[in-house]
Amino acid sequence: MEGYRKKVAICGSRGFGSYLARAILETGEWELVILSRNSQPDLTASGIKVKPVDYSSVDSLYHVIKRQQVDTVISVIPDAEVQLNIIDACLMAGVRRFVPAEFETSPEQRPLYVSGDKMSVLARLEQVSTQLEYTAFSCGLFMETFAPGGWSEASNSYNYSWNDGSFLLDLKHKKALLPVDNAGSLETVICLTSAVDVARFVAAALFLRSWQPEMKMFGDRLRLRELLEVAQYVRAREFKVKVISEDDIEFQILRTPDWKTQRELQTMRGILGHEYNIDKRYLNAKFPDIQAITFEDFLRQYWRASTH
Repeated sequence: MEGYRKKVAICGSRGFGSYLARAILETGEWELVILSRNSQPDLTASGIKVKPVDYSSVDSLYHVIKRQQVDTVISVIPDAEVQLNIIDACLMAGVRRFVPAEFETSPEQRPLYVSGDKMSVLARLEQVSTQLEYTAFSCGLFMETFAPGGWSEASNSYNYSWNDGSFLLDLKHKKALLPVDNAGSLETVICLTSAVDVARFVAAALFLRSWQPEMKMFGDRLRLRELLEVAQYVRAREFKVKVISEDDIEFQILRTPDWKTQRELQTMRGILGHEYNIDKRYLNAKFPDIQAITFEDFLRQYWRASTH
């Protein structure tokens, strides 16, 4: 690491960005700056440097990133136009590495139906890879999806998340709505990792001398049937289970205007399309000291056996 500017900038302060900030600071080796549209007095009060930026302006981003002498920029903002602006600013400022907001699903396993906007970020990064090293961190579904209140509450991103704790498994009400494949089975594999562990792996990967275009990890790998079994075991109750077919998912995607339901359906489609089936544990093997939590142990942290 000698000779590198040991400063990391996170673009976006909410959601997964908060997990990343904690993990990076815990290494004790990197300076951290948050780039945000708005002032973040709570972060500033905790000693984290926050710099205001205009994400619609490459020039604004460039001046802040250059002035801060940033080594690595991590985006948690999925907007493609914003990310393309950040990439251009990184190139102008001489940033060494960039992490796009590509967490969870594996780009390698992404089917052709994914929107061009999402693919345009990776295409641009591949185009400039000799000037700006990059990687996508693939981890499967965040386990916090199944915490009380879901990702919205776990990540303190109430206004930015579609997940409220009822997706796939509603552990509070002991219900499930699961996608089935063309054979009508619940054998589709899904990988899951706690956002806490993903952030720890990302922080550890900052110390690697070189990055692959995609680095994979997971905390647990289960069939949907097993996912349900674990939830029922932890809650000590059978769930009321409904299933939804691939055809029904496609039909409802075309007919449903509700944003939350759309995201749930699209994520189910991604699960059946094997986007959440991470086939390798590259970072787990690279950093064996990071013991990622299993799905069962994660649920036990938040849920008890049901008494009714």
